[in-house]
Amino acid sequence: MNPALLCVESHYGKRSKLFKLAEQRDDAIVVRQSDLTREHLEQASGLITSMHLDQLGMMAFSEALEVFLTRGGRWFYNGHMMRPLVFGLQPYQHIGEEGKAALALTQLADHPVFVGIDRDDLGARKGVAGFYGRGSNPLPEGALAITGVGRAQAPLDWDWALPSGGRLFSHAGNDLQSVAGAGTATQQLSQNIIAWTIAEDQS
Repeated sequence: MNPALLCVESHYGKRSKLFKLAEQRDDAIVVRQSDLTREHLEQASGLITSMHLDQLGMMAFSEALEVFLTRGGRWFYNGHMMRPLVFGLQPYQHIGEEGKAALALTQLADHPVFVGIDRDDLGARKGVAGFYGRGSNPLPEGALAITGVGRAQAPLDWDWALPSGGRLFSHAGNDLQSVAGAGTATQQLSQNIIAWTIAEDQS
């Protein structure tokens, strides 16, 4: 059976709790980016990448990513978008503000990824704000802004149903599940991310 979910692990750091959870599934595979092939993308229907993704190296897979999305694939993207990995994406923009208000998060829309999660708890870790994100990957035309940051409510989280097909969820910060705090919240958020990426939630 071809894996429904493909998790691309960076060269950097330990395996995340999210990827460890994915490993327990029969329909998922976790691969190091150095071992990634076009065949992996051809076989999968869902893709999760971490904030440590080597974007320069991933540019070699731009065409395969376009094909993956065109046939209806879903991609959960963490981190600052610094390379145009698929058409329509623009470089990350820092919020450009100072002070606590610049780090404030605003819920702009409901989304299956956040079901069962107290989003008010995501803005700080041990009382320190800013871990969730400090800017945005600019919103593509037609995308749904989900979480805003700063006074201007720049779209830190968004969900884009591409005109060509497929979906892309962008979180322009540290890996989303890593900022949930308590273990139960991290587990729930990880489960939600996987469910959305392989379309178990049907939305």
